Amino acid sequence: MIKNLKITIIGNGNVANHLYSAFKGAADVNKVDSRTLDGLNQPTDVILICVSDNAIEEVASRVADIDAIIAHTSGSVSLSALKGKKTGVFYPLQTFTKGVELDYKEIPVFIEGSDPSTVSKLKEVGSLFSNKIIMADSESRKKLHLASVFACNFTNALAGISEETLKDTGIDFSVILPLMKQTINKLYKLSPKEAQTGPAVRGDNNVIEDHLKMLASNPGVQEIYKQLSQLIKERNNVV
Repeated sequence: MIKNLKITIIGNGNVANHLYSAFKGAADVNKVDSRTLDGLNQPTDVILICVSDNAIEEVASRVADIDAIIAHTSGSVSLSALKGKKTGVFYPLQTFTKGVELDYKEIPVFIEGSDPSTVSKLKEVGSLFSNKIIMADSESRKKLHLASVFACNFTNALAGISEETLKDTGIDFSVILPLMKQTINKLYKLSPKEAQTGPAVRGDNNVIEDHLKMLASNPGVQEIYKQLSQLIKERNNVV
């Protein structure tokens, strides 16, 4: 525990709850409701605002007079959304879900601050649980957030389509999970382009056409399949 370091987390959702767990035992951490701010202890060293993006500025304005570093945890909101002398961004790059355990040491934390002292303190805070603290300005962090949506949110949505495709077969979706796991494991050693497999990269147009026919009753998913297959072909120079 860093001696006397006081961290206040404002929020009620997944990020707030997981950060509270990550800091617990390593610092004097307090979590308060974002609507009432009941239990907001003063003084505090760092306030982490863990709310939806459209609520960040409003919550920040309510704590702006507190003598503390005020930082939000969003990937897509600029540092400039916060007003004050000591402001920052503390962005943990992970998908947070209630009840799902995480190895907090593996979570990279991206830091930005209004001044060198703030940056130094936020790095110190991040090091309480993470082994990877990285500097990133607002524009770089926005691109990182975009990249994360493709890698995480869209991948999960596609897994949902996979699950739905199997519904009337009697085959449980769990049989797909080792395939997904290996897809991720390969990316620790290969680039996404090097790791690409499947009918599109092989140029198996007959298989692709057959799949498209199978999806005829679901035009939206059929179009997703068509566009992704074309993307894979273009990225791998497949005719």
